Amino acid sequence: MKKIAIVTLSDFNNYGNRLQNYALERIITSQGYDVVSLVDFRPNLLKTSVKTIIKKDGIKFTDRMKKIRRLKNFLDFDKKYVNTFPVNAGEFSSVSDDEYHCFIVGSDQVWNPDWAKYTYDRMFLRFCSPTKRISYAASFGVDKIPEKYKAGLIDFKALSVREDKAVDIVKNTIGITCHKVLDPTMLLERAEWDKIKKMPTKINGKNYILTYFLGGRTREVEKVIYRYAKLTDSAVINLQDYNTPYYTVGPDEFVGLISKAKMVLTDSFHATVFSIIYEKPFVVYDRHGSGKKMGSRLSSLLEMCGLNDRRASALDEKMLLQVDYTNARLAIQKEKVHSLKYLNEAIQSCGDSVG
Repeated sequence: MKKIAIVTLSDFNNYGNRLQNYALERIITSQGYDVVSLVDFRPNLLKTSVKTIIKKDGIKFTDRMKKIRRLKNFLDFDKKYVNTFPVNAGEFSSVSDDEYHCFIVGSDQVWNPDWAKYTYDRMFLRFCSPTKRISYAASFGVDKIPEKYKAGLIDFKALSVREDKAVDIVKNTIGITCHKVLDPTMLLERAEWDKIKKMPTKINGKNYILTYFLGGRTREVEKVIYRYAKLTDSAVINLQDYNTPYYTVGPDEFVGLISKAKMVLTDSFHATVFSIIYEKPFVVYDRHGSGKKMGSRLSSLLEMCGLNDRRASALDEKMLLQVDYTNARLAIQKEKVHSLKYLNEAIQSCGDSVG
């Protein structure tokens, strides 16, 4: 059985990161390959817990404990569902090229220049043969990239990205029109996600609106959230709030909470993705503060699905709980065929000369 390595960001605090990693592994494994995800580290729960408890940063002890429980839930998910292998001391040059049929970098913002100083060599797969380098749904997360990315991009055997803007960046940088493919989470059918989703026991069948904002929430957005909650006779669950028990939920519970929500309000790409997968009413907001320039991926997603009217700035509130997913289903299925074809052909072609 041929062995394939996925190279992705090792973020054990981000739902989308872990879920896209699981999905890409699941898809490639289903094609009959042995798959491992190479990361530069996997947190040690005990050591991290001690550091979190003794660290003097003004965070209350109860909130520190919630951070630890959240990390435990992420690590439990990873242990159960993702074949993660931490490369010794992050030295990817020590990875044996001969051990793997190919290396696939993606998905997520693996090419974001904000952390290129630390990730360039491994996220552009500079440690392995160019004939074994594949990208799948890689994302830049920005509008402009460093000059050195040209050398990184040009040596790939097969190149694909996640957003329309990223296609333009690659074209303008190396003169190649690369493939735009679906985020791995959208390659799996809803029934596949149903197999791993979990519901927090504290829900107890109540109606709720789920909010997940990675950027700041303005006072106006806060007012809208609670107005919608009153309108739909729902509680509000804020996944980013230390003061609620939901801050600690793991990736499987993230999927579960979206699947049963009355409505989802978010500035997150993957919260939007799973709202679409589960065909939930949702509203997308522009991100404020950290990551506010990362909107191209959401724009591509909403445009593809014909759901631009779910942006807060375009929403007709008479249609708040009514979303027509007919066109979205057709578009996703079409893109899924293209994405899987690209991935399978890219894997099969590895070992041949570049170009």
